[in-house]
Amino acid sequence: MKWCGSKVPFQGNMLGIAAFAVLQGGLAHAVSLPPPTGEYHVGVSKHTIEHYNPRDVLAPDNISTAFIATIYYPTLQEPGSDPQPYLEPELAAIIEAEWNYTSGFLSTVTSTLQYDAPFLEGPAGESRFPTLLFGPGGGGPPVSGNTILISELVSHGYTVVGLDHPFEQPFLRYPNGTGVEGVEIDYTDAELLQGIYNTRLADTNAFLDYFPKLVEKLGAPFSTTHIGSFGYSLGGAAAVGSLYGDDRLVSGLNLDGGLYGPRANLNDSSADTKKPVLFLGNEVHTGEDAIHDITWGTFPPWQTAYFGKFTINGTTHHDFCDDTFWKTIEPTDPTTGPIDGNRQVAITNAYVKAFLDFALLGQGSPILDGPSAEWPEVVFYDGSV
Repeated sequence: MKWCGSKVPFQGNMLGIAAFAVLQGGLAHAVSLPPPTGEYHVGVSKHTIEHYNPRDVLAPDNISTAFIATIYYPTLQEPGSDPQPYLEPELAAIIEAEWNYTSGFLSTVTSTLQYDAPFLEGPAGESRFPTLLFGPGGGGPPVSGNTILISELVSHGYTVVGLDHPFEQPFLRYPNGTGVEGVEIDYTDAELLQGIYNTRLADTNAFLDYFPKLVEKLGAPFSTTHIGSFGYSLGGAAAVGSLYGDDRLVSGLNLDGGLYGPRANLNDSSADTKKPVLFLGNEVHTGEDAIHDITWGTFPPWQTAYFGKFTINGTTHHDFCDDTFWKTIEPTDPTTGPIDGNRQVAITNAYVKAFLDFALLGQGSPILDGPSAEWPEVVFYDGSV
């Protein structure tokens, strides 16, 4: 498993320079991400969250002092006529090299994101739409590599806050312009992986503590009381793990992540989150044995609130981030499955939104209750492994 299963160190400033050079000459031929389907456009605001963590397994001397929160929010402002690349050039260059894409390809993919666009009108800290916390895959891609799904949810009114931790991701840029390089990570080291997972939980808790103050400071109409968590890969595992003992989180959604932590991966009643949870993953995640991610088999029977488990035929791990769309333009990454990328985008958007609308807005959907003729690729599990 590339990226989420292995890690390459940052290659230095030459990658960013090369990517920028290609970027300058290639935007005329750029491809844009699929546009979201909702009534709202997507604004973006980036923030440094100060948090002292003396047990950060990736930081120098195991001490980190901050992480990055990127807030994606609905706005009525129309995008301009000059779309911008949605990935940092340094990040795009690293992914291109690691995932066999042509140099400069990802650097010129654009989106309709609008940085610091005006908020919707409304009192600070209040909204008829819930807020969602999103966690990216372990080692990447960072939050920005999941822009398609996040933008779709925002276009329907949700505010999504993506949390990126420095040193874990290959490249991150703080709001002040400082770039942070990733470190090399051995994802076969179970103790190290557990430490990264623990940092994810600590970041989530720290952000939830600070979020009301940030919203008040921004004067933003974001809900601070009705919050769901979701994530991809390790971020999905942490989204579920964060549910335990924290009443600020209403529900959890796991995109293709195996479970970690002292409770979620246990085969007893302590695994019960007592909150709505959805698992959506590739066809390997049947949960029948260790080869098929046993945690997807042991976790479901203990849930007393709504639980849904769905797998999608023709997918592999990278089909649950933006890579599934990238392959429709240049199909060179062997870590995606044969499913058509645009179809996978539509399926993921439909099931994630249906669950969130149900869990956070009380709106039911038949696709959560059984097989769907509209989405025959999706396998529904009725409670048995």
